[in-house]
Amino acid sequence: MSLAVDFPYDINDEPTEEWTVEQVLHRSLMRRCQRTYEKRDELIARLEAQFEEGKAEIWDSYRRSVAAMNESDDMPQSTAEIDPATDENANPSQETASAATSKLSDMEVAEEKKVRRKVSSGYIRVEIITGPYNGNTYDLKPKIRGPCFIGRSSGKKFRERGISLPDDPEVSTSHGKFEVKKKKFYFVDTGSTNGSICEGKDLEPNEPLELKDGMVIKVGVSMLRITLATNNE
Repeated sequence: MSLAVDFPYDINDEPTEEWTVEQVLHRSLMRRCQRTYEKRDELIARLEAQFEEGKAEIWDSYRRSVAAMNESDDMPQSTAEIDPATDENANPSQETASAATSKLSDMEVAEEKKVRRKVSSGYIRVEIITGPYNGNTYDLKPKIRGPCFIGRSSGKKFRERGISLPDDPEVSTSHGKFEVKKKKFYFVDTGSTNGSICEGKDLEPNEPLELKDGMVIKVGVSMLRITLATNNE
């Protein structure tokens, strides 16, 4: 049975006395369908955004794993000394060189540990000096396998360990991250839509920028002043 209805009007037109009951009901049905389609599109957009954010987190985890493996490969190792009692070709000069090399290597290891302790006990102080969050200060403590994220997202990792800027319209959902790598702190733009700027230069996506005291980074309409601090300060 056909349910076709003669409907010569627009669904946004207001019904009048000239309309038939079928036309009024048909308009109501069409408006409900329109609202359903709009909600469907909103849901799809949110799911796509969550998918992109999840994909970015997976890639970040992968890059951190690779960086951690590379970092372990870069750790200095003590040079083994040659035992004169077992080496027929050993001579005083070789012994002296071996001892000096071993001592130097031990000093490098000690310095490595000292610097690592300083970085692990330090943190990044981010002061926002422009934009809707002007005056806000955040103390970030990124770990080797746990960066601190900044973006418009209100997710847990942004609120509790990073910086959430939902009122900055120019900031991407997941805009960038602060990380520690090879004894230094870095900022990385994770492929944001509007990019990040430091000292008048656009930052390349996914390229780490070493942080220094007094450095100012622009994300969206927010300017971030960086201070490298320690827990003793």
